[in-house]
Amino acid sequence: MPLARSFVANVLTAPSTPLGVWTNVTPSSVSLDPNYGSGSNFGIETVGADTTHPGTLFFHAHNQGIWKSTDYGVTWNGPVSTGTNASSINTSAGGITVVPTAGAPTIYAAFIRGSLGLWKSTDGGINFTNYSLIPPMATTQDVYRPKVDPYDSSHLLMTGHEQNYVLESTDGGQTWSSITMNSGMLEPGGTAFLFFIDTGNSTTTRQTWLWIAQETGGTYGTWRTSNGGSTWTKVDNLEHPHGASQIYQPDTSGVVFITGSYSALGNGVLRSTDYGQTWAHVGLSDSSRTVVWASATKIYAAYGWPIGVGTVNPALETAALPGTGTWTEPTPGAMTQGPNEVAVVFDGTHYVFLSANFNAGIWRYVEP
Repeated sequence: MPLARSFVANVLTAPSTPLGVWTNVTPSSVSLDPNYGSGSNFGIETVGADTTHPGTLFFHAHNQGIWKSTDYGVTWNGPVSTGTNASSINTSAGGITVVPTAGAPTIYAAFIRGSLGLWKSTDGGINFTNYSLIPPMATTQDVYRPKVDPYDSSHLLMTGHEQNYVLESTDGGQTWSSITMNSGMLEPGGTAFLFFIDTGNSTTTRQTWLWIAQETGGTYGTWRTSNGGSTWTKVDNLEHPHGASQIYQPDTSGVVFITGSYSALGNGVLRSTDYGQTWAHVGLSDSSRTVVWASATKIYAAYGWPIGVGTVNPALETAALPGTGTWTEPTPGAMTQGPNEVAVVFDGTHYVFLSANFNAGIWRYVEP
């Protein structure tokens, strides 16, 4: 059976911010000042749900550690990273991946400033162990957080920060091997995002990945492999905005949504019905989008950027699923910077979104 997806039902209804209103729920003790800490502070970039424990979510604040909520993101406590290697986790910048387990979740942290490399907690973010990436697979230790195989929580993929490499681990991050990239993927100074595509079969999912380059004008684009990186096929020119990308796959029927810029089909959201082999444009084409996510009935996309709070249009758009009809662009209230990542949970009555919006903090939306 695959690992739990991005939301789960629960019979208890959580405390709620207003329905249909994006609300800033950043803890008052988290600094969003770009100059806070030992290096640049880009705020909150990642947020993840522990779907085996409904209502439990985590985010990492740059230079301020791991924070936890147990009430669907209404309130937060932190930093909870107080044990082994806490000082490294609490003084670094990067992101986290939350892997639900029967007990406390596993949390991977990967940093691009501060204590570089991959860090792993098996007790919900309290204690961390560092796993080094051995050259020449990784010439430096700054990496983006790993993606996790939906059928095997020890199978990870990871890309380098502004470096051309793809790494794979089959033992939960302890050791890594290098994946050969097609020469057309070798983007100088860019950071790619890599995703597993769930085919409904554990064997083929293990080898089916989608790689999306950072924006360069469409030169490098989106690539796909179905054999674990032995060969790659360029499937579109779409590229993600700097530092952020989130795709959405609702099930194992073949439907996948991605978003970004420079596709010949148009900016914004693309939809595939064959596990990412071919694409069609859906949604609006007025600008790029960074992330795409959904509830049970609606799909959403938005634009996020790590610099310029108050000057970045979140460009929120939405449509009824399956996303092939009319999309509208509602105003996201007081939100002044769009998300890098959105986590989706279900409180027993409503779908709840928690978005990590860089220096605009953590935001919450309860779908009416």
